[in-house]
Parts: sequence; C-alpha cells; structure tokens
Amino acid sequence: MNRLLVFSLLLASLFFQLSLPADVHSQERNYVDLFIGASYGKMALGSETALFAPRSRNFYGLEFNAKLNLHKNVGIILLDAGILYGRTKIPSPLGSQFDANTSLQSYQFLFGPEVACRNRKVQIFGHGLLGTNHTAVVWNFGNNSPTLIGRTHFALGAGGALDVNFKKHLAYRVFQADLIPTLVNGRWEKNYRFSIGIVAHF
Repeated sequence: MNRLLVFSLLLASLFFQLSLPADVHSQERNYVDLFIGASYGKMALGSETALFAPRSRNFYGLEFNAKLNLHKNVGIILLDAGILYGRTKIPSPLGSQFDANTSLQSYQFLFGPEVACRNRKVQIFGHGLLGTNHTAVVWNFGNNSPTLIGRTHFALGAGGALDVNFKKHLAYRVFQADLIPTLVNGRWEKNYRFSIGIVAHF
C-alpha cells in the first residue's frame, strides 16, 4: 500500500511535468535547494505509552531539507530532517505533584528521489523517501535531560510540496505534507507531518 502511494505520486508528477509547454523546460535550473520551516506532526507513540502519559499525539517543531537537483525536474533529497516535540509526564504512585517532568521528542532522518513540475512562479514536488524515525521520552531534570525511553526504527516517507517564488533565489513553501509510516515490532505505525517555511535556491 505504501509503495503504491509513493509510485503513484512520482508518476503523477512526471506526467504533469511532461505536459508543460516547451518554454518552461528551457528555464534555468537550480543546483541546490535548501528548505527550513515550522512543522506540525501527528505521531504514533507505540507500546511504550503504557509507561508514560502523553497528553496528545500532536507534535510541533522544525524541518530542514537539502536537495540536489540532478535535472530541472528530477532531484535527490540528501537529507530531510524533522525535529518534533510533544508533551507528556510519567505518573508517580505518590500523587500528581510528584509526576516526572518529561517531554516527547521525535526525529526523522530521510532521503530519496523527488520529481518536480516547475514554471517561473510555482513548483510542485512529489517524493518517495526512506530512513529512520527516532522517538524518545526525555526527563527534564535541571541542566540534564537523560533519555528514559528511546527507540529507532526504519521509516518511509511519501508526500509532496508546493513552492511559490517571491525572489529570484527565494520561495515560500506554502505547504509540505508527508506520510511517514514507521516499522515498529513488525507493524507499521502511521505518522503525519505538515510544514511551511522558506526555500533558498542556489
């Protein structure tokens, strides 16, 4: 199912690119695109939730993306790094006033191919990625933040983005949406991430 989604996005983007007029294809391409922006994630928390009390599956943070353009319409995402934070606590048998002050952290490190459809103002992307997703419960204790629970698992990424140029070398990323399924104990957990921000073209 996940592979079908990835291939469908790539084929749809390629078809759209081939349908663009010839003058669009002749435009100068960028060699490197860098994106940084704010992210919202809806993250699965797995069987470890029995050990702590997450307040929700909502995570907030940042995303960084570096892409090498091999062709005007084909690129390789060298690194797609997401850093997301959520809220939780570890209940104490002595009462709520003794609950451990903890936080949830999720890190995604992905890479893979991306296809693009471009004109002078707008770029539409579709990508299929793979890598890892690391989730941890961190105890916020003074200047130290020891990890109480941590896990790193294989992850995929399937999604797309829309950029709108506002300067020669700058664009707004109006949205980037990704499904990030993570393989945990032989089962796939569904994670979602949405980002907006700024893209620099080099």
